[in-house]
Order: sequence, then C-alpha cells, then structure tokens
Amino acid sequence: MTGTSAQRRQIEDRFINEWGLLATAWGVSPLLGRIHGLLLLVGRPMTAEEVCERLDISRASASVQLNAILGWGLARRMYLPSDRRQHYLAEPEPWTWFRRAVRVRKEREFDPVIAGLNDAAAEAHRVAHSSGDAELGGEAERLAYLLKFVRLFFGGIETFLQIEPAALQAFLKLADEERPED
Repeated sequence: MTGTSAQRRQIEDRFINEWGLLATAWGVSPLLGRIHGLLLLVGRPMTAEEVCERLDISRASASVQLNAILGWGLARRMYLPSDRRQHYLAEPEPWTWFRRAVRVRKEREFDPVIAGLNDAAAEAHRVAHSSGDAELGGEAERLAYLLKFVRLFFGGIETFLQIEPAALQAFLKLADEERPED
C-alpha cells in the first residue's frame, strides 16, 4: 500500500466509523451505519462479499445489515450485467434517503406509540366522564393536551416529508443564514 493509499484508507475508515456512530443516534446499529457509510463513500455497486472484506465482518452480519439498509430505503439491490451476484448501491441523494429514513422511523416507531396514546387518552376521558372521577378527569385533560402537541409535532414531520427537496434545502439555507453566530 502506497503512502497515499494508506492515507486514503485512514480517511475512509474514519468516515465509515463516524457514520456508524451517527447511526446509533437514529437507534440503529453502528454496523448498519458503517455499511451505509461505505456504500455512500464508494459510490458504486458493491457485493456483500466486498462489504465483508472491506469492513472485516462476517457474511451473516453483512446480510442482516444490508437487508436492514434496504428496509430503511438507504440503498437498493441490483444486478450487474454478466454477474449473477447481488450488488448494493446507496441512494446518493441525501435528501431522498434522509426523508425515507424519517418516514420509516415514524411508521415503525412513532405511529404505534401515537395510537397507544390515543387509546389511553380516549379511555381516560371515557372512564372519567362515566365515573365522575375529578382526578382522572384532570389527567384526561392533560393527556388530551399532550396528545394535541404530539399530533401537531408529527403533523409537522409529515409536512416536512412532503416538501420537495429543493424547496426544503432553500428553506434550511435561509434559516441557517438567520441563525445568530455562536
């Protein structure tokens, strides 16, 4: 390995490892993040074997994480002409994969919680109303207030997901310009 190759490898490793750490903030495994980071960085289709070799991981680990990456919409599976092996290519556009990831996370994790909050608030209201329990009535009001906030917040996320990337990028640039310097 030449000096430049060694430096390049160090830079790649640093990015891949940092991307793995960032993945944990999203509640996914660091290995999923490392694989996604590798796919983003190389910018070309890779086989699972290439991923295993580059990251020094087992085939089973790579398979599980690559399927999760597909499930999050961060990459797609493809076949190259004259090669029967599956290849994986990261979605190169950050706005596209970020929006997909937010949507998947919302559907998997937040929507069920919101449904549970709806049920809890409705039951608290029903029981408080039928029993005349003033303390439960106060709790039902607080639950309804919190639920209103949660619905508004997640409605904002839905709105965010529907904005075209160019418009969203322009809005965020404008907001960044208006943010006070630290």
